Amino acid sequence: MPTLRELTEAVQHRPGVQTVVILGADGLVIETHESGHDNAEVLAARAPAVVMAARQMGEAADAGDVQLVLVELDRGYGILLRLSSQALLFVSATRDVALGELLFDLRRHRAPMAALV
Repeated sequence: MPTLRELTEAVQHRPGVQTVVILGADGLVIETHESGHDNAEVLAARAPAVVMAARQMGEAADAGDVQLVLVELDRGYGILLRLSSQALLFVSATRDVALGELLFDLRRHRAPMAALV
C-alpha cells in the first residue's frame, strides 16, 4: 500500500499542479507538497470556511453533503476534496492543467488517502 507522501507526490507531479495539501477539518496541515509557493498553512486555514459554505449550499438545495468543491480562478483552479469527516485534500493548479484527468486521479486516490489520515 502506498504511503500518504507517495499519493500526494503522484498528484503533485501532474503537469499544472502547484500545491497539494492534506489538512484536517480544523484547517491544520497534515501533509503538503508545493512547487514554488510557501502558502500551505494559509490555504489550509481558509479551506474549512469554503467547505462550510458549500455544505450549507448542499443543505439548502437538499443535495446532501459536500464531496468536492471546484473554484475557477483567473489564473487557475482550487479543488477541495473531502477525504473523510476529519480530513480534506486541497489542490491548486494552473489554467493549463488537464482538469478532467486531475479530477479523475483525485477521486481514484481518495480512498487510499482517507485510509492513511
